[in-house]
Amino acid sequence: MMSNSERKFIEIVERIMIRWGYSATEGKVYAILLLSNRPMTIAELAESTGLSRSSISVSLTKLAREYLVTYRRRGKTKYFTANPAFLEKFLQQPREILEREVRPLEKIVNSMIEKSEDDTRSRLEAILNDLKKLECVLELIIRLEEEESECLTNE
Repeated sequence: MMSNSERKFIEIVERIMIRWGYSATEGKVYAILLLSNRPMTIAELAESTGLSRSSISVSLTKLAREYLVTYRRRGKTKYFTANPAFLEKFLQQPREILEREVRPLEKIVNSMIEKSEDDTRSRLEAILNDLKKLECVLELIIRLEEEESECLTNE
């Protein structure tokens, strides 16, 4: 039986993981493994989540590929354990947002400005100005993260 705190924990981790590009299943499996005081099998995770073994297996494959989950094999059975990596995953977000979304959006808005009539140009320029500010903030975050990484490796 799961406590209310455990249910809330799973719900929040699931939401975070979805925001970071993972599926709800991957988020739920990761959260349950984080809470588990021992490695779990696919069958145990399926029973715990109510999800199919195949969806659990697919999720575990992705989570293992991304180093969020490790496993060890005993005979034919795999036992999975979660690696807490919230900070690492969080720190990847600014760079991904900048490269995949903000900069491409800036290019699109710039090309729209070039082709726009005067009545829409000021609105597009306001959007571009906002995107440039966001780019600046993301670059600062990335730089701070890089400096923090250097500090941690020098200790």
